[in-house]
Amino acid sequence: MELSPLAKEKLAQIGELAPEEKARLKYSRRLSSVLSAYFTARLSAEDLWKELRTQKEEGREFLLREAQLKLIDAINLSGAERDFDRQCRGILAVETLKSEGSYTNLEQVLSSIKALRRQYREEKQKAYAAIKKKIEKRVELSAQQLAAQARAKGASIDVETSVEATAQASPEWKSFITKHDDSFSQKLKDQLARLREVV
Repeated sequence: MELSPLAKEKLAQIGELAPEEKARLKYSRRLSSVLSAYFTARLSAEDLWKELRTQKEEGREFLLREAQLKLIDAINLSGAERDFDRQCRGILAVETLKSEGSYTNLEQVLSSIKALRRQYREEKQKAYAAIKKKIEKRVELSAQQLAAQARAKGASIDVETSVEATAQASPEWKSFITKHDDSFSQKLKDQLARLREVV
């Protein structure tokens, strides 16, 4: 990785890293590579556990918390459920390697986050369906009025696509989604802060 001139200048001002800092940076980079393989399903939770157990046995226990924090940073509201489950399995697998683990507390917070994600999706789907239903009636009326003109020109009207596009562009939907995302993002942020405290 090539550093920018500004980064090189700042490094020169700071001075050379101590050998311990260089080693820590080296192992942190290795951890990023391992987690990349884990996130892309090239490594299982068991493989991640084995890799981190080896690091712990070699005196690099600091990597356990670092791995968990990186897994936590990947959690979001709209990600796929399988990705969230994978992040949870990784966080919990790493926790079993700690001498003073908080496995039960982690499970509870992760369970709360899972419920929050489910609530986020359900409320979003419910609101979208309600907005779509309102719009559907208006679009169908307009489509009936335009149907004769469309047939005369050999065209057809795709009501479903029109309803979807209109619903997604509606001010009501945009207002809802902004408030919904803001509210749930804050709730998730609070839950993730609790999770970081536990690890």
